[in-house]
Amino acid sequence: MKKILKKITSLVLAVGIVLSVGLFGACSGKNVIKVCASDVPHAEVLNGVVKDILAEKGYKLKVKVLDWTLQNDAVAKGDFDANYFQHIPYLSTYNGKKELFASCKVHYEPLGIYCGKVDKNYDASNGASFEICDDESNAIRAFELLIYYGVIDLEAEGENFPLKVENEETKLNFTGSKWTSKNEKFTVTLIAENLLVASMNDYDYALLPCNTALTGNIDSTKCVAKEDDPDQVSLKANVIAARKDDYNNKEAYKAKIDALTDAMLSEKVSQFFAEKYNGVMTCDSSSQIDLRK
Repeated sequence: MKKILKKITSLVLAVGIVLSVGLFGACSGKNVIKVCASDVPHAEVLNGVVKDILAEKGYKLKVKVLDWTLQNDAVAKGDFDANYFQHIPYLSTYNGKKELFASCKVHYEPLGIYCGKVDKNYDASNGASFEICDDESNAIRAFELLIYYGVIDLEAEGENFPLKVENEETKLNFTGSKWTSKNEKFTVTLIAENLLVASMNDYDYALLPCNTALTGNIDSTKCVAKEDDPDQVSLKANVIAARKDDYNNKEAYKAKIDALTDAMLSEKVSQFFAEKYNGVMTCDSSSQIDLRK
């Protein structure tokens, strides 16, 4: 009887050890990729198609929707392996303790000019008020679109021109939250991104990033113009951002980011964009660009 009990005890201990090792392995995180992202389209794409692609490679993708102002810090601190919400001009403004880099470009979201309190027949040459996003990269982008469509002219504005170039970087050339043209016919007000949709009827026009218009359920018929320059597609495509030092020095982390990047560059992702968003966003060979050395 003692021998039988001893064998049973040994067996229980052995099973316990195996289970412990198995559970520990499952919780080690080596095959778990954690990504924070904006809701639309980023998290939808990650959960809708990328998760299955990574599962085939043996990885479990965990996605958390996070406020875009927190995502770079969250990755830098190691709370997430990567994020998906921004373009390179915005990423270049990040100056956290750990350097982030873009592993690939994925899709492009055109910024559009939408009717606010006026309709499409309004003659904007008589004067107009505009609201734009208040973070610098999107504000510059909005001003560039107004310049492209002739609302703002360098020669007419002179020193009052809203943009300037310093060390090959474009910067805002005014302080405060409002710019007024020299002839006082046009005003551009900087508004927090989460308030843009709610305040549209306070302005003649709203310059909305594509994601803002989508999440705000803005009717596409209200769009009177949008970015369509091919160079902008490449420059401002949204990217996967990750920790540069860890990518270069930690094999397991590099393998995760490479697997995620390969998935984002796949044809399945471009097909998902085409079907889900009816061609409103661009995701094809012009925007899916591998940035790894």
